[in-house]
Amino acid sequence: MNVLRLFDDYLQDLARNLLIDLLGGSILGGLPTYRLADGLYLLIKTITLAYGAAYTALKAPGWISDKAKVKEMLVRAFIEAGVYVEKQRKDWGDGKMKPYRVFPTIERVAIAANCTTINLRLPIGMEPDLIERKAWVFQRVFGPTAELVNDRAGRFRLLIPKTLPAKIPYSLETAQAALQRTGGFALYIGEAYNGSVAVDLKQAPHVGLVGVTGWGKSTALRVILNTWLQVYGPDRLRLFLADLKMTEFGLYRGVPHVEGAIAVRRAEVVAMLAEVHEVLLYRQEMFHQAGAVDLDEYEELTGERLPYVAVCIDEVASLEGESAAHDILEEIGQLGRSFGIFLILSQQRVDREVMDGKLKNNLNVRIAYRMSDDMNSKMFLGTAAASGIDTKGRCYVKQATDTVEVQTPWLSPKEARAQVEDIKRRYAGVAKAPLLPPINPNIPQPVELNDEESADLRELLTALMQEEVPPHASA
Repeated sequence: MNVLRLFDDYLQDLARNLLIDLLGGSILGGLPTYRLADGLYLLIKTITLAYGAAYTALKAPGWISDKAKVKEMLVRAFIEAGVYVEKQRKDWGDGKMKPYRVFPTIERVAIAANCTTINLRLPIGMEPDLIERKAWVFQRVFGPTAELVNDRAGRFRLLIPKTLPAKIPYSLETAQAALQRTGGFALYIGEAYNGSVAVDLKQAPHVGLVGVTGWGKSTALRVILNTWLQVYGPDRLRLFLADLKMTEFGLYRGVPHVEGAIAVRRAEVVAMLAEVHEVLLYRQEMFHQAGAVDLDEYEELTGERLPYVAVCIDEVASLEGESAAHDILEEIGQLGRSFGIFLILSQQRVDREVMDGKLKNNLNVRIAYRMSDDMNSKMFLGTAAASGIDTKGRCYVKQATDTVEVQTPWLSPKEARAQVEDIKRRYAGVAKAPLLPPINPNIPQPVELNDEESADLRELLTALMQEEVPPHASA
């Protein structure tokens, strides 16, 4: 109590000194200011304490009550979506008519073990179809499980189950909103309990998708690629696609964003990766000349906009034994982020026989669908959770130390193909700048040969030198 008394005396002295500085030595016909200081300080202290008490009374429930937090989130949703009626009233201060908002009344919030139920009553003048049209905002704020139920007579129930739905239809609007919130060069994955999940590849540049056949990897690849193709033009995104199973990427044949043919054999994938490596080396030289540390700074310094480059390989485990391919993938894993080159690698298992440790360590974002056993799940995620997945399209997404359960939206091959055909029509005839400068035939180009090619060339040259050279015809 002595400490509080001393603190109170200090505040009173401070208030007295401030009043003397502000008002001078005397006011009101010579009445000494310090005589007023005690009374004014008491008034100020009373107002401050009253304000503090009111603020605490209003805010304290939000600090301790889950129901208050739900109400606060709901009001934010109303504001974001424009779910309110705007009316006019006279301002008490200046007497002018000013607008104010009337939101739906939150009559009751019931939080149960498996579902949160919110009862709403619409204000007079609000049409029911307004809140029904804006129902998407509740899924954005509370997650994809939120459902708005019309109980008629201006009353609604908002149900928020605490389990993810087994199936979520793909929505481009939802995916675009997730990309915009994430920023950078984002990759949309799906929906979690608390909303959409997307990752910025500029921060976490390489992605691994793992899971047994038939549990959602193919759908995830369609969602990722179709979202990108509908958001970015060929001037901002280029794709190198390798489909060693020969069943996943055929629908993307002829899309302007795709560089060259889709690689379907090991030798074609190695050649494709060699081209990506050339792009990496070319950008290294460009950034070095510009003095830039990454893609963003290069574009800022030069004013030149370079496309993102994404390398997508399905069943990358089929490249086992291709040392040249693995060397390039490891180099991209180490250097690609700075130069706007990213990896998306898909396969069924991650044990040491099918995925090199260095390559796995470079996968900053790990998306695990149902996995064959606990060991594979632990090697990839650090937990056995993925081996127990029992819903198709369900996955665990790990980024850094955070792991979240996600449901991948369902995008059927037929719907994906229709979207791709629309993309082809949209960009038909659009010219795109090459990723590499054209080769000048008048300038000798360096050629790198592997050991086998070098041996063949030496053998050919030796054979030519051993042949008898015919004498030149005399002039």
